[in-house]
Amino acid sequence: MDTDKRYSKHKREKTLSHVTFRAFALGLLLVIPNVYFLINNHVYLSGLPTTISLFYNVIFCLFLLVSVNLGLRRVAGRWALTQGELLTVYSMLTVGSAMSGHDMLQTVVPALTHGYWYATPENEWQSLFWRYLPRWLVVQDPSKLAIYYQGESSLYWGNHYTLWLTPIAWWTTFFVALVAVMLAINMFLREAWTVRERLAFPIVRLPYEMTMPKGTFFKSRLMWIGFALSGGIALWNGIHVLYPLIPQIPTRQFEIGQYFTQRPWNAVGWTPIYALPFAIGLAFLMPLDLSFSVWCFYLFWKLQRVLGNALGLRGLPGFPYDAPQTTGAYLMLASLALWGSREHLSRVSRAVFGHGTTPNREYRIALLMGVLGLSWLLIFAQRMGMLWWIVPLYFGIYYIMGISITRIRAQLGPPTHEMFQATPHQILVDALGTRRLGVSTLTSFAMLWGFNRGYRAHPMPHTLEAFRLGEQTNLAPVRLALAMLFAVGVATITAFWAFIEMSYRNGASVNPSWGGFNHLQNWLFYASSPRTVELSFMGVGALITLGLQLVRTRFLWWTLHPAAYALTGSTWTMGWLWFSIFLSWLAKWIIVRHGGIRGYRAALPFFLGLLLGDYLVGGSWIVLRWITGIQTYVFWR
Repeated sequence: MDTDKRYSKHKREKTLSHVTFRAFALGLLLVIPNVYFLINNHVYLSGLPTTISLFYNVIFCLFLLVSVNLGLRRVAGRWALTQGELLTVYSMLTVGSAMSGHDMLQTVVPALTHGYWYATPENEWQSLFWRYLPRWLVVQDPSKLAIYYQGESSLYWGNHYTLWLTPIAWWTTFFVALVAVMLAINMFLREAWTVRERLAFPIVRLPYEMTMPKGTFFKSRLMWIGFALSGGIALWNGIHVLYPLIPQIPTRQFEIGQYFTQRPWNAVGWTPIYALPFAIGLAFLMPLDLSFSVWCFYLFWKLQRVLGNALGLRGLPGFPYDAPQTTGAYLMLASLALWGSREHLSRVSRAVFGHGTTPNREYRIALLMGVLGLSWLLIFAQRMGMLWWIVPLYFGIYYIMGISITRIRAQLGPPTHEMFQATPHQILVDALGTRRLGVSTLTSFAMLWGFNRGYRAHPMPHTLEAFRLGEQTNLAPVRLALAMLFAVGVATITAFWAFIEMSYRNGASVNPSWGGFNHLQNWLFYASSPRTVELSFMGVGALITLGLQLVRTRFLWWTLHPAAYALTGSTWTMGWLWFSIFLSWLAKWIIVRHGGIRGYRAALPFFLGLLLGDYLVGGSWIVLRWITGIQTYVFWR
């Protein structure tokens, strides 16, 4: 049976159900407190849910919702939510969390004021770029900013809120358009990756299992053993924080880099040996070859630094050029993913325009959504001051990076995907130089830096994972896309409001915008031409990735995965997780070697329990800190 016939059979066998109004309304309602929690938690800069692939705040909410729903099913079955409704709420919460995440609006909102408040005679920001800041996107009144930054005030006093209405409105339209294009791209790619290639989508395994009818997941004894182990560690260590005389269980106390003090080994740097239960559980869902490759390539990057130190290369600025290498790797991974989907995309084109086939309504709606969203992004960025010919390059690179992250998560499910400096502005500055870009374009880059910072909370992979969950529960993708788009709008407005309201109370000085205007200052002080060394190492990263992929396709015994090469370079978060991934790989390798696939399936509930226990008990400590203000245990970061 050819691919076209398989697609047709797949569609005939499905009876799509609509996203129900009550699931939609419940999702929007829960987005608001969920976003408020994330923004307030940002003040402490610890327990950061959106820096890992599976957000523990959403799992926490889903657990509460499932618990209530199981009770409803027993006493009033007709009021109980179906699995599709539960996963609709989950999808809306996840996308809303991504929008208000650590590398999204938490670092976007400060950009509205940072360029004015932190200007000094020494940094010369006023003369460098003030006149290029778009007035409709920022707040610039110094006397009113003083109240905002000093705190002990209220958003609702003296009509303070009127300062923010115009910027918030414009930024909200921008982010809704940004995600609309992501949804359109994923609607085009959805069937290729979920039906034809049958990608595993490991990250959504836990929410899917949690929402299974009749609560079968929660009847597993092995799951509760894993839950008790990780939850018990989190409970004990939480008590230790409150009562330090009680000894703690040392899950993240060891760092071996401090013991390498002599050249060239001192180049190893910070190398933690942490055993994090949630990371062990999450990594167990990864394919064996990827979990093996992650810790191998993590050590490879360390070895690269040691060899560079031995050869005297550490003195070169930027060595070992890990950021350019990973940038090239991500670009190549996206290119390979799109090339592998070329036949499907050709089929999509025919379905959109009705060439030799019946026009497809889903694809036509996706095309309309993408065209409208992209058109608004182009208009918005050009009005900000970005050169007209830079705008499509900027957003083209942004979405290519998004496709790369989305593909890696769908296929392999890594616990994190931090990508510092693998950003549109960094690539364009390296490729064209700051002189050619000009002050106005560079200022636009600084304004957009907040969501082009680390990509750990990138919304795009969450939208495809939502489509995957909808595929498993027969939800209509168009309706699900619209539900997520509404969640994006509500989450964006809520994040702005929560951040600004919190700043008036506590003072915004604890929440400076990280890096955007500092980058701009450096770009303007030290004007540059195209950076051939960085571009060369981008090419090196792309070629290494291509070579690894070609070797994998030709030799079945080759286990090193090219995605791990990209994931472990130029990343700090992976340093926290690499040893936990190693432990998970070792456990899975032993289980599969001696028990095969049956052994893996039998052991899976235990590792899902490890993940859930850490999320629920560890997350409860963070919620307690949020409510009471006392210092509590933080199971992650």
